This record gives sequence, C-alpha cells and structure tokens, in this order.
Amino acid sequence: QRELRHKFHIDAALVLPSTAGRLERQCALNQSVFEVYPHIIVSMDFIKSPRRKDEFLRTCPELTIVDEAHTCTYGGGGTKHLRNELVRQISQMQDKHLVLVTGTPDSGKDENFRSLLGFLDPEFLEYPDDLTGPANDGRRRRLAAHFVQRRRADIRHYMQADTKFPDRMEADETYKHSP
Repeated sequence: QRELRHKFHIDAALVLPSTAGRLERQCALNQSVFEVYPHIIVSMDFIKSPRRKDEFLRTCPELTIVDEAHTCTYGGGGTKHLRNELVRQISQMQDKHLVLVTGTPDSGKDENFRSLLGFLDPEFLEYPDDLTGPANDGRRRRLAAHFVQRRRADIRHYMQADTKFPDRMEADETYKHSP
C-alpha cells in the first residue's frame, strides 16, 4: 500500500479479514467493496473462498497483479487448488489483464511451471515437454515473449548502485561424520 502510494500515487484500500467489515459498512446496499474502491490490495486467501470468489470475479478490476504467483500453481489440491482456480478464471476474462509476479526460483517441477504458463495462454499447457530443436523455435519465441527472468548477475549493478548479494561457494565442502 505504501509502495503504491509513494511510487505510483495510487491510494489503494487494504481488503483484509480485519478491514473488510469496516469497508463493507461504507458501501451502499447490494454494493461490493470491490466496486466502491477502484484500487485494492487483497489477500488471495481472502478472495479464494467460495463466499468471496464470485463477488470478486463479478467486479474484477481491469488489471490484476498476482504477487507470489508461484503459490497459485496447481499442486494437486487444497489451498493451492482454490488459488489456481481463481487465477485461472481471471486469466480467461478477455477484457481483463493479468500480471503474475514471483521472486521465487522455479522449483523444477514441470507441472507447476506449466500451470503458471497456462494462466497466460491455455495453449501453453499443450506444448511438448521437450522444446529443443528447430521445429520448436516458434514455440520457444512465443513463450519467451511472456516472461522476464532476471538473475543476480543481471541486477548486481542496477541504477548506478551495487546490489549486495552473498557470494556463492563454487564447490561443496565435504566432511566426515564422527562416531
């Protein structure tokens, strides 16, 4: 909320379990909190519940930014399934825009990564596991147009300042267990 106000001059309402009651009391009868406040920050766990999900989808803003998007991948059920279902439904709205943000490195699980890609375009879910070779050049280019990956080396010297990262050890140290 502070970052949006300071950097973009956007005054966003925090819609949380602790603030929702107060915000809802400021709404007219049959009016959603999501309709009254043009800019909101809301917890995915708050709006994924069946009680709130339909209301949010009905009044979904033109632009939705999902931070920590890796927590919305389809992981087989439970909480992740509800998050996945909500983001999937938002991603299918033709008149809406979706930005997925994560700073967490890819876990290497193809199913989770494909799940994220499927939010961008369901066709990506059908891509073959192996995209090597000239026959897949077009698919690789199409995928590359949808995400930005930055590594530490890319941002070590950013905006005329050094970013401090811990140095990586080049080799693993070995040791012997004592009795």
